[in-house]
Amino acid sequence: MNLREMEARLQNLIEVDLLKILPGMRVEVVIIQKLAAAIQQNMTTTEAGLVVAPDVFTLILHPETAKHWMDQKLLTVVLHSITEVGQEAGFKFTIPPTITITTDEKIPTNDVEIVASQRIEAMAETNATATPLDTGSLESTVQQIPENAFLIVEGVKIYPLNLAVVNIGRRLDNQLVIDDPRVSRNHAQLRAIKGRFVVFDLNSTGGTFVNGQRTSQSVLYPGDIISLAGVALIFGQDNPPARPDLKDTAPFQNQSMDRPTALLNKDHSTAKFQKK
Repeated sequence: MNLREMEARLQNLIEVDLLKILPGMRVEVVIIQKLAAAIQQNMTTTEAGLVVAPDVFTLILHPETAKHWMDQKLLTVVLHSITEVGQEAGFKFTIPPTITITTDEKIPTNDVEIVASQRIEAMAETNATATPLDTGSLESTVQQIPENAFLIVEGVKIYPLNLAVVNIGRRLDNQLVIDDPRVSRNHAQLRAIKGRFVVFDLNSTGGTFVNGQRTSQSVLYPGDIISLAGVALIFGQDNPPARPDLKDTAPFQNQSMDRPTALLNKDHSTAKFQKK
């Protein structure tokens, strides 16, 4: 199935399902086109010859446009259509696809930016199945991006974390590009899961470490130091959620006075940090 065929099929499926569930609702053609392109551009082929489709889609929309995209029935229709098109084209999904909605006032109201990727592994707590025309709750499908989270890169650069998926490495197609020979081309990935960021190692050469311990995946808390083969990143978050593992520990007094605060902008664009 080529790109034009995928666009046409995706549009047909969405229109038919919307007519059944949300009469009068429509999806802009540009969004359908970019969804199809995102699927095509982010497919991978396994050693066994299976074509694996992306299963995580982040839609970056103007705040006004995003309002009607928070309709759970609309999300169900789109997820169902993505799954159907993938199956018809012979693609494999490692787990059911999910959609995250985020906003940016710089995006025109009739446009969208789409980030598509594949989960590193299926995590039981984040599995969300979009059954055909299921109009039930999709709260677990729409992942919550932690508010005011950021990375401090090598002590000097601040990178705001306002996407649900952030790939880190030397390759220029990563969201966070670090030009350092110690860092692998595709080194690590941050993913928003249930209101927290989780870091995953992408089978890097030098490894990913959190607070000195090598890890394949780890939930991040403010102040955690991530090391990518020696390149230091500090995870921070203003007004972070409570830590359940510290529920029996009284909070430190005057904690906020000892903790620096960074003012973050909402720019979601790719950051490129060149080593000097």
